[in-house]
Amino acid sequence: MNQLFPELPLFLYSSPDDASDRLSIDELRESSKRLRSVDDFPAEIVRRCARFENQFSSDPQSLIRYYVWLAFGCLTSAFIMTQRNSAIRRIESSNNDAVRERLLPAIGSGQWFATVGISQLSTSRRHIVQPPLVARPTESGWLLDGYCPWVTGAAHADIIVVGAIALSLESERSNRGKTNNDDSFHSQMLFAVPTNRPNVSCSPGMSLIGLSASCTDVVRLDEVAVTTNDLLHGPCANVMQATRSTNASPTGASGAGGLQTSALAIGHAAKAIEFLSLQAANRPELRATADKWIRNWQAQFNQLLLFASGNATGDVVLFRKEANDLVLQSTQSALAAAKGAGFVDDHDVGRWCCEALFFLVWSCPQAVIDAHLCSLSDVG
Repeated sequence: MNQLFPELPLFLYSSPDDASDRLSIDELRESSKRLRSVDDFPAEIVRRCARFENQFSSDPQSLIRYYVWLAFGCLTSAFIMTQRNSAIRRIESSNNDAVRERLLPAIGSGQWFATVGISQLSTSRRHIVQPPLVARPTESGWLLDGYCPWVTGAAHADIIVVGAIALSLESERSNRGKTNNDDSFHSQMLFAVPTNRPNVSCSPGMSLIGLSASCTDVVRLDEVAVTTNDLLHGPCANVMQATRSTNASPTGASGAGGLQTSALAIGHAAKAIEFLSLQAANRPELRATADKWIRNWQAQFNQLLLFASGNATGDVVLFRKEANDLVLQSTQSALAAAKGAGFVDDHDVGRWCCEALFFLVWSCPQAVIDAHLCSLSDVG
């Protein structure tokens, strides 16, 4: 680890006050091997990471470096933590002082777990006529009605930051049962919803090709009552852009195609590249390939830190495509080097390949999808 990727553990020199919260790469990797199904949600790892993460949360470069390191150990845990961090950022950037004071201490300490159900406002279900989740006005606030299609750790969450389309009384009367495209753009809202509130139904987790233990699933809200005490942002146009907090960095560490997802890809790729390098020690025919992957990894890692600091030129969304290519191709290279042994169900390399497919579908902007499709079909 130190020889191949010496940059990753630098932030660990400042240890947390409680040494019991420290995590090693070996511990994360052993945990990762056990995370097979929705019954394996790593609650204790998440709690420890939550307390550990506090020391980096205000520094974009350190936070991004931390997520690379965490994904190097366990992609599932790293993914869960990015969703928690997304919830924290939306709460931190709210003008609602009361909700911040009520939620952030318990979430920051790891006492409560928070996650997000906001993909329907950015990348998911955008092609359907009716918004998945709407906020219907009442005399005392709103009723949230519908569902959030992808919520990580849903069944284990205490708080879910959800995104909804606010419907006015006029639009309710005139557009009942019809498409409401104007509302979909101009009236987006974010709420912090406790999962113990009546009519909130959190599914246990879907069985996925990889990362099933993240317990990502649908959350349904059947006329769930919310008030201004739960309101974080909105109504406004493009609430996802409007609510990025300062620790997300100028380039947008959050959101679809954001740096955190690219950081996870780069961290996951490091596992496969490390495997190739270790194999090359006894297989000289792999040395040139391993060295090339290490150089590619170093270049992307350095670019990632430049983006996090706000000093990079280029498009952070297109950088996501490059990070996706790195993780997909390096894990497949590792599988080719492992040969048949890597195709056995309990081999790490085969699992890494399946987990790498995650980056083709999670929070993937249309521009990145289009670029992948062109590459895969060898067009353009």
